[in-house]
Amino acid sequence: MTDQVQASGSFAVTRVTAKAESRIAAAKRRMLLNEDVAADLARVSLNSIPVGFAGGVIPAAVLAWVLRGQVPAPALLLWFAWMVLAHCVRLAIWFASRPEAKLQGHAGLWLLRARVSVLILGASWAGLPLFMFPTSPIDQLFMATVIAAVCGAGVAQQSSDAPSALLFILPSAITMGARLLLAPEPVLQAAGYLAVLYFAYLALATRRIYASFLELSRLRANAERQSLYDPLTRLPNRSALSLRLNDALARAKREGTEVAVGYVDLDDFKRVNDTHGHDAGDALLREVAQRWRDALRETELIARLGGDEFAIVIENIDPHSALRQLTAVFDRVHQAVGTPISVALHQFVEIGMTMGVARYPIDGTDADMLLRQADEAMYQLKRQKATRTRWWQLAVKETQASPQELPRDP
Repeated sequence: MTDQVQASGSFAVTRVTAKAESRIAAAKRRMLLNEDVAADLARVSLNSIPVGFAGGVIPAAVLAWVLRGQVPAPALLLWFAWMVLAHCVRLAIWFASRPEAKLQGHAGLWLLRARVSVLILGASWAGLPLFMFPTSPIDQLFMATVIAAVCGAGVAQQSSDAPSALLFILPSAITMGARLLLAPEPVLQAAGYLAVLYFAYLALATRRIYASFLELSRLRANAERQSLYDPLTRLPNRSALSLRLNDALARAKREGTEVAVGYVDLDDFKRVNDTHGHDAGDALLREVAQRWRDALRETELIARLGGDEFAIVIENIDPHSALRQLTAVFDRVHQAVGTPISVALHQFVEIGMTMGVARYPIDGTDADMLLRQADEAMYQLKRQKATRTRWWQLAVKETQASPQELPRDP
Protein backbone atom coordinates (compact mmCIF):
# COMPACT_ATOMS: atom_id res chain seq x y z
CA MET A 1 0.00 0.00 0.00
CA THR A 2 2.82 2.37 0.89
CA ASP A 3 4.49 1.69 -2.44
CA GLN A 4 1.23 2.41 -4.26
CA VAL A 5 0.80 5.71 -2.41
CA GLN A 6 4.37 6.70 -3.18
CA ALA A 7 3.96 5.76 -6.82
CA SER A 8 0.70 7.72 -7.05
CA GLY A 9 2.34 10.70 -5.37
CA SER A 10 5.30 10.48 -7.74
CA PHE A 11 2.98 10.31 -10.73
CA ALA A 12 0.99 13.31 -9.45
CA VAL A 13 4.18 15.32 -9.03
CA THR A 14 5.22 14.31 -12.54
CA ARG A 15 1.86 15.50 -13.91
CA VAL A 16 2.13 18.84 -12.08
CA THR A 17 5.68 19.28 -13.34
CA ALA A 18 4.58 18.43 -16.88
CA LYS A 19 1.77 21.01 -16.67
CA ALA A 20 4.18 23.65 -15.39
CA GLU A 21 6.63 22.87 -18.18
CA SER A 22 3.77 23.03 -20.69
CA ARG A 23 2.79 26.50 -19.42
CA ILE A 24 6.41 27.66 -19.61
CA ALA A 25 6.70 26.32 -23.15
CA ALA A 26 3.45 28.07 -24.10
CA ALA A 27 4.76 31.35 -22.64
CA LYS A 28 7.98 30.97 -24.65
CA ARG A 29 5.97 30.34 -27.82
CA ARG A 30 3.90 33.49 -27.16
CA MET A 31 7.10 35.47 -26.62
CA LEU A 32 8.56 34.19 -29.89
CA LEU A 33 5.26 34.97 -31.61
CA ASN A 34 5.34 38.54 -30.29
CA GLU A 35 8.92 38.90 -31.55
CA ASP A 36 7.79 37.78 -35.01
CA VAL A 37 4.90 40.27 -34.98
CA ALA A 38 7.26 43.05 -33.86
CA ALA A 39 9.59 42.13 -36.73
CA ASP A 40 6.70 42.42 -39.21
CA LEU A 41 5.68 45.80 -37.78
CA ALA A 42 9.26 47.08 -37.89
CA ARG A 43 9.78 45.78 -41.41
CA VAL A 44 6.64 47.46 -42.82
CA SER A 45 7.26 50.70 -40.94
CA LEU A 46 10.89 50.94 -42.01
CA ASN A 47 10.19 50.04 -45.63
CA SER A 48 7.76 52.97 -45.88
CA ILE A 49 10.52 55.48 -45.13
CA PRO A 50 11.85 56.01 -48.71
CA VAL A 51 8.35 56.77 -50.01
CA GLY A 52 7.72 59.00 -47.02
CA PHE A 53 10.78 61.07 -47.89
CA ALA A 54 9.24 62.31 -51.14
CA GLY A 55 5.77 62.50 -49.56
CA GLY A 56 7.09 64.75 -46.79
CA VAL A 57 9.79 66.92 -48.35
CA ILE A 58 7.85 67.96 -51.48
CA PRO A 59 4.74 69.26 -49.58
CA ALA A 60 7.06 71.01 -47.12
CA ALA A 61 8.85 72.74 -50.00
CA VAL A 62 5.57 73.82 -51.61
CA LEU A 63 4.19 75.11 -48.33
CA ALA A 64 7.39 77.02 -47.55
CA TRP A 65 7.25 78.63 -51.01
CA VAL A 66 3.61 79.73 -50.57
CA LEU A 67 4.23 81.14 -47.08
CA ARG A 68 7.46 82.93 -47.93
CA GLY A 69 5.73 86.33 -47.93
CA GLN A 70 3.85 85.93 -44.64
CA VAL A 71 6.34 84.10 -42.42
CA PRO A 72 9.87 85.38 -41.65
CA ALA A 73 12.26 83.81 -44.13
CA PRO A 74 14.88 82.68 -41.55
CA ALA A 75 12.24 80.81 -39.50
CA LEU A 76 10.73 79.25 -42.61
CA LEU A 77 14.16 78.21 -43.94
CA LEU A 78 15.12 76.74 -40.57
CA TRP A 79 11.89 74.75 -40.42
CA PHE A 80 12.35 73.38 -43.92
CA ALA A 81 15.99 72.46 -43.24
CA TRP A 82 14.89 70.67 -40.09
CA MET A 83 12.27 68.70 -42.05
CA VAL A 84 14.87 67.61 -44.61
CA LEU A 85 17.26 66.61 -41.81
CA ALA A 86 14.55 64.60 -40.03
CA HIS A 87 13.75 62.72 -43.23
CA CYS A 88 17.46 62.08 -43.85
CA VAL A 89 17.77 60.62 -40.36
CA ARG A 90 14.86 58.32 -41.13
CA LEU A 91 16.54 57.28 -44.37
CA ALA A 92 19.68 56.49 -42.38
CA ILE A 93 17.65 54.33 -39.97
CA TRP A 94 16.07 52.49 -42.89
CA PHE A 95 19.42 51.94 -44.58
CA ALA A 96 21.03 50.69 -41.35
CA SER A 97 18.23 48.16 -40.84
CA ARG A 98 18.29 46.75 -44.37
CA PRO A 99 20.20 43.50 -43.68
CA GLU A 100 17.51 41.12 -42.46
CA ALA A 101 19.88 39.70 -39.86
CA LYS A 102 20.00 43.08 -38.09
CA LEU A 103 16.22 43.16 -37.81
CA GLN A 104 15.85 39.63 -36.43
CA GLY A 105 16.35 39.49 -32.70
CA HIS A 106 16.28 43.31 -32.36
CA ALA A 107 12.92 44.06 -33.96
CA GLY A 108 11.61 45.88 -30.90
CA LEU A 109 14.56 48.27 -30.93
CA TRP A 110 14.20 49.05 -34.64
CA LEU A 111 10.45 49.54 -34.22
CA LEU A 112 11.11 51.98 -31.36
CA ARG A 113 13.55 53.94 -33.53
CA ALA A 114 11.00 54.13 -36.33
CA ARG A 115 8.29 55.34 -33.96
CA VAL A 116 10.50 58.00 -32.39
CA SER A 117 11.43 59.31 -35.84
CA VAL A 118 7.73 59.41 -36.79
CA LEU A 119 6.97 61.41 -33.65
CA ILE A 120 9.70 63.90 -34.55
CA LEU A 121 8.17 64.37 -38.01
CA GLY A 122 4.69 64.80 -36.55
CA ALA A 123 5.96 67.40 -34.08
CA SER A 124 7.75 69.22 -36.91
CA TRP A 125 4.53 69.58 -38.89
CA ALA A 126 2.68 70.60 -35.73
CA GLY A 127 5.13 73.44 -35.23
CA LEU A 128 3.84 75.28 -38.31
CA PRO A 129 0.41 76.32 -36.99
CA LEU A 130 1.91 76.80 -33.53
CA PHE A 131 4.77 79.17 -34.42
CA MET A 132 4.35 80.18 -38.10
CA PHE A 133 0.62 80.53 -38.65
CA PRO A 134 -0.04 82.99 -41.51
CA THR A 135 -2.30 85.99 -41.12
CA SER A 136 -4.27 85.54 -44.33
CA PRO A 137 -7.36 83.28 -43.95
CA ILE A 138 -6.74 81.82 -47.41
CA ASP A 139 -3.18 80.91 -46.51
CA GLN A 140 -4.41 79.51 -43.19
CA LEU A 141 -6.83 77.24 -45.05
CA PHE A 142 -4.07 76.29 -47.48
CA MET A 143 -1.78 75.34 -44.57
CA ALA A 144 -4.58 73.33 -42.97
CA THR A 145 -5.25 71.54 -46.25
CA VAL A 146 -1.59 70.64 -46.78
CA ILE A 147 -1.19 69.38 -43.22
CA ALA A 148 -4.40 67.35 -43.48
CA ALA A 149 -3.18 65.81 -46.76
CA VAL A 150 0.24 65.00 -45.28
CA CYS A 151 -1.40 63.42 -42.24
CA GLY A 152 -3.66 61.33 -44.46
CA ALA A 153 -0.68 60.15 -46.50
CA GLY A 154 1.24 59.43 -43.30
CA VAL A 155 -1.60 57.32 -41.94
CA ALA A 156 -1.73 55.39 -45.21
CA GLN A 157 1.99 54.63 -44.88
CA GLN A 158 1.88 53.83 -41.14
CA SER A 159 -1.56 52.23 -40.91
CA SER A 160 -0.07 48.78 -40.18
CA ASP A 161 1.33 50.26 -36.96
CA ALA A 162 -1.31 52.32 -35.18
CA PRO A 163 1.08 53.76 -32.57
CA SER A 164 3.28 55.20 -35.35
CA ALA A 165 0.28 56.64 -37.18
CA LEU A 166 -1.08 58.24 -34.02
CA LEU A 167 2.31 59.65 -33.08
CA PHE A 168 2.42 61.28 -36.50
CA ILE A 169 -1.07 62.83 -36.67
CA LEU A 170 -1.85 63.75 -33.05
CA PRO A 171 0.58 66.70 -32.71
CA SER A 172 -0.78 68.29 -35.91
CA ALA A 173 -4.38 67.45 -34.97
CA ILE A 174 -3.98 69.31 -31.66
CA THR A 175 -2.21 72.43 -32.94
CA MET A 176 -4.05 72.75 -36.28
CA GLY A 177 -7.45 72.00 -34.75
CA ALA A 178 -6.91 74.50 -31.95
CA ARG A 179 -5.78 77.24 -34.36
CA LEU A 180 -8.82 76.81 -36.59
CA LEU A 181 -11.35 76.49 -33.77
CA LEU A 182 -10.01 79.64 -32.08
CA ALA A 183 -9.99 81.68 -35.30
CA PRO A 184 -12.47 84.61 -35.46
CA GLU A 185 -13.74 83.74 -38.94
CA PRO A 186 -16.76 81.35 -39.02
CA VAL A 187 -15.37 79.58 -42.09
CA LEU A 188 -12.15 78.75 -40.28
CA GLN A 189 -14.10 77.56 -37.24
CA ALA A 190 -16.15 75.27 -39.46
CA ALA A 191 -12.92 74.01 -40.98
CA GLY A 192 -11.69 73.36 -37.45
CA TYR A 193 -14.68 71.13 -36.67
CA LEU A 194 -14.17 69.30 -39.96
CA ALA A 195 -10.49 68.88 -39.10
CA VAL A 196 -11.38 67.31 -35.73
CA LEU A 197 -13.74 64.87 -37.45
CA TYR A 198 -11.15 64.14 -40.13
CA PHE A 199 -8.37 63.36 -37.64
CA ALA A 200 -10.77 61.23 -35.56
CA TYR A 201 -11.64 59.26 -38.70
CA LEU A 202 -7.95 58.76 -39.49
CA ALA A 203 -7.33 57.47 -35.96
CA LEU A 204 -10.26 55.05 -36.15
CA ALA A 205 -9.26 53.81 -39.62
CA THR A 206 -5.66 53.15 -38.61
CA ARG A 207 -6.82 51.31 -35.49
CA ARG A 208 -8.94 48.92 -37.56
CA ILE A 209 -6.19 48.35 -40.11
CA TYR A 210 -3.68 47.80 -37.30
CA ALA A 211 -5.90 45.15 -35.70
CA SER A 212 -6.25 43.33 -39.03
CA PHE A 213 -2.50 43.50 -39.61
CA LEU A 214 -1.75 42.08 -36.16
CA GLU A 215 -4.14 39.19 -36.72
CA LEU A 216 -2.65 38.36 -40.11
CA SER A 217 0.88 38.71 -38.76
CA ARG A 218 0.15 36.36 -35.85
CA LEU A 219 -1.42 33.80 -38.19
CA ARG A 220 1.57 33.98 -40.53
CA ALA A 221 4.10 33.75 -37.70
CA ASN A 222 2.24 30.86 -36.10
CA ALA A 223 2.02 28.99 -39.41
CA GLU A 224 5.70 29.62 -40.09
CA ARG A 225 6.71 28.37 -36.66
CA GLN A 226 4.52 25.29 -37.00
CA SER A 227 6.20 24.54 -40.31
CA LEU A 228 9.60 24.56 -38.57
CA TYR A 229 8.74 22.48 -35.49
CA ASP A 230 7.78 18.87 -34.95
CA PRO A 231 4.20 18.80 -33.59
CA LEU A 232 4.81 15.88 -31.20
CA THR A 233 8.09 16.85 -29.52
CA ARG A 234 8.12 20.60 -30.30
CA LEU A 235 11.71 20.15 -31.43
CA PRO A 236 12.90 21.81 -34.65
CA ASN A 237 12.13 19.67 -37.68
CA ARG A 238 14.21 18.84 -40.75
CA SER A 239 13.48 22.21 -42.40
CA ALA A 240 14.59 24.14 -39.30
CA LEU A 241 17.67 21.91 -39.05
CA SER A 242 18.63 22.76 -42.63
CA LEU A 243 18.33 26.51 -41.96
CA ARG A 244 20.30 26.36 -38.71
CA LEU A 245 22.98 24.06 -40.10
CA ASN A 246 23.59 26.19 -43.18
CA ASP A 247 23.90 29.29 -40.98
CA ALA A 248 26.28 27.45 -38.67
CA LEU A 249 28.46 26.35 -41.58
CA ALA A 250 28.62 29.90 -42.93
CA ARG A 251 29.72 31.21 -39.52
CA ALA A 252 32.28 28.43 -39.11
CA LYS A 253 33.78 29.25 -42.50
CA ARG A 254 34.15 32.93 -41.53
CA GLU A 255 35.51 32.26 -38.06
CA GLY A 256 37.70 29.22 -38.75
CA THR A 257 35.83 26.95 -36.32
CA GLU A 258 34.29 23.50 -36.72
CA VAL A 259 30.70 22.29 -36.71
CA ALA A 260 29.69 18.78 -35.66
CA VAL A 261 26.55 16.98 -36.84
CA GLY A 262 25.31 13.96 -34.91
CA TYR A 263 22.75 11.52 -36.34
CA VAL A 264 20.95 9.83 -33.41
CA ASP A 265 18.75 6.73 -33.43
CA LEU A 266 16.99 5.44 -30.29
CA ASP A 267 17.73 1.78 -29.64
CA ASP A 268 14.80 -0.67 -29.39
CA PHE A 269 12.17 2.04 -29.78
CA LYS A 270 9.99 -0.36 -31.76
CA ARG A 271 9.94 -2.71 -28.78
CA VAL A 272 8.55 0.09 -26.60
CA ASN A 273 5.73 0.66 -29.10
CA ASP A 274 5.01 -3.07 -29.37
CA THR A 275 5.09 -3.67 -25.60
CA HIS A 276 3.44 -0.56 -24.18
CA GLY A 277 1.55 0.88 -27.15
CA HIS A 278 2.03 3.86 -29.45
CA ASP A 279 0.83 6.34 -26.81
CA ALA A 280 3.71 5.19 -24.61
CA GLY A 281 6.08 5.62 -27.55
CA ASP A 282 4.86 9.18 -28.06
CA ALA A 283 5.25 9.92 -24.34
CA LEU A 284 8.79 8.57 -24.52
CA LEU A 285 9.67 10.83 -27.44
CA ARG A 286 8.20 13.89 -25.71
CA GLU A 287 10.11 13.21 -22.49
CA VAL A 288 13.39 12.53 -24.30
CA ALA A 289 12.96 15.76 -26.28
CA GLN A 290 12.29 17.75 -23.10
CA ARG A 291 15.33 16.32 -21.35
CA TRP A 292 17.54 17.13 -24.31
CA ARG A 293 16.21 20.68 -24.45
CA ASP A 294 17.15 21.11 -20.80
CA ALA A 295 20.63 19.64 -21.36
CA LEU A 296 21.69 21.54 -24.48
CA ARG A 297 23.03 25.08 -24.70
CA GLU A 298 22.50 27.99 -27.08
CA THR A 299 25.19 26.85 -29.53
CA GLU A 300 23.73 23.33 -29.61
CA LEU A 301 20.60 22.26 -31.47
CA ILE A 302 18.71 18.98 -31.58
CA ALA A 303 16.05 18.36 -34.21
CA ARG A 304 13.68 15.49 -34.89
CA LEU A 305 14.12 14.02 -38.36
CA GLY A 306 11.22 11.60 -38.05
CA GLY A 307 10.28 8.47 -36.10
CA ASP A 308 13.00 7.86 -33.51
CA GLU A 309 15.75 9.63 -35.45
CA PHE A 310 17.24 12.96 -34.38
CA ALA A 311 20.09 15.24 -35.41
CA ILE A 312 22.39 17.29 -33.19
CA VAL A 313 24.28 20.37 -34.39
CA ILE A 314 27.14 21.75 -32.32
CA GLU A 315 28.77 25.07 -33.23
CA ASN A 316 31.89 26.99 -32.20
CA ILE A 317 34.14 23.94 -31.93
CA ASP A 318 37.84 24.67 -31.51
CA PRO A 319 39.73 22.44 -34.00
CA HIS A 320 42.50 21.89 -31.42
CA SER A 321 40.14 20.52 -28.75
CA ALA A 322 37.27 19.21 -30.85
CA LEU A 323 37.14 15.68 -29.40
CA ARG A 324 37.18 16.97 -25.84
CA GLN A 325 34.36 19.43 -26.56
CA LEU A 326 32.29 16.81 -28.37
CA THR A 327 32.75 14.27 -25.59
CA ALA A 328 31.53 16.80 -23.01
CA VAL A 329 28.41 17.61 -25.04
CA PHE A 330 27.59 14.00 -25.83
CA ASP A 331 28.05 13.02 -22.18
CA ARG A 332 25.30 15.53 -21.33
CA VAL A 333 23.10 14.14 -24.12
CA HIS A 334 23.61 10.58 -22.85
CA GLN A 335 23.11 11.43 -19.19
CA ALA A 336 19.86 13.25 -19.97
CA VAL A 337 18.22 9.94 -20.93
CA GLY A 338 20.23 7.77 -18.57
CA THR A 339 17.44 7.43 -16.00
CA PRO A 340 14.20 5.47 -16.56
CA ILE A 341 11.46 7.34 -18.37
CA SER A 342 7.81 7.24 -17.31
CA VAL A 343 5.59 6.43 -20.29
CA ALA A 344 2.38 5.71 -18.33
CA LEU A 345 1.19 5.09 -14.77
CA HIS A 346 3.59 2.61 -13.12
CA GLN A 347 5.32 2.04 -16.47
CA PHE A 348 8.97 3.04 -16.85
CA VAL A 349 11.34 2.21 -19.67
CA GLU A 350 15.04 2.63 -20.29
CA ILE A 351 16.28 3.68 -23.69
CA GLY A 352 19.66 3.55 -25.38
CA MET A 353 21.03 5.46 -28.34
CA THR A 354 23.33 5.08 -31.31
CA MET A 355 24.92 8.09 -32.95
CA GLY A 356 27.23 8.82 -35.84
CA VAL A 357 29.08 12.14 -35.94
CA ALA A 358 30.45 14.11 -38.90
CA ARG A 359 32.56 17.26 -38.60
CA TYR A 360 32.92 20.30 -40.82
CA PRO A 361 35.25 20.68 -42.69
CA ILE A 362 36.88 17.25 -42.10
CA ASP A 363 34.00 15.07 -43.31
CA GLY A 364 32.17 17.48 -45.60
CA THR A 365 31.59 21.10 -46.45
CA ASP A 366 27.82 21.19 -46.94
CA ALA A 367 24.84 20.19 -44.84
CA ASP A 368 23.69 17.23 -46.96
CA MET A 369 27.15 15.66 -47.06
CA LEU A 370 27.59 15.99 -43.30
CA LEU A 371 24.20 14.40 -42.60
CA ARG A 372 24.96 11.51 -44.98
CA GLN A 373 28.34 10.92 -43.35
CA ALA A 374 26.83 11.00 -39.86
CA ASP A 375 23.98 8.71 -40.94
CA GLU A 376 26.41 6.19 -42.40
CA ALA A 377 28.55 6.24 -39.25
CA MET A 378 25.44 5.70 -37.13
CA TYR A 379 24.25 2.67 -39.14
CA GLN A 380 27.75 1.25 -39.17
CA LEU A 381 27.77 1.36 -35.38
CA LYS A 382 24.16 0.13 -35.20
CA ARG A 383 25.14 -3.08 -36.97
CA GLN A 384 27.70 -3.71 -34.21
CA LYS A 385 25.23 -3.10 -31.35
CA ALA A 386 25.75 -6.54 -29.81
CA THR A 387 29.54 -6.20 -29.56
CA ARG A 388 30.22 -2.47 -29.53
CA THR A 389 31.90 -0.72 -26.61
CA ARG A 390 30.73 2.82 -27.38
CA TRP A 391 27.42 4.52 -28.22
CA TRP A 392 28.72 7.09 -30.72
CA GLN A 393 31.48 7.22 -33.27
CA LEU A 394 32.94 9.69 -35.70
CA ALA A 395 32.48 9.42 -39.46
CA VAL A 396 34.31 6.62 -41.26
CA LYS A 397 37.35 8.61 -42.37
CA GLU A 398 37.97 10.04 -38.88
CA THR A 399 37.15 6.74 -37.18
CA GLN A 400 39.85 4.90 -39.10
CA ALA A 401 42.35 7.66 -38.37
CA SER A 402 42.04 7.75 -34.59
CA PRO A 403 39.92 4.91 -33.10
CA GLN A 404 41.70 5.15 -29.78
CA GLU A 405 40.22 8.61 -29.19
CA LEU A 406 36.60 7.50 -29.37
CA PRO A 407 34.54 7.53 -26.18
CA ARG A 408 33.45 4.49 -24.27
CA ASP A 409 29.95 3.78 -23.03
CA PRO A 410 29.43 4.74 -19.42
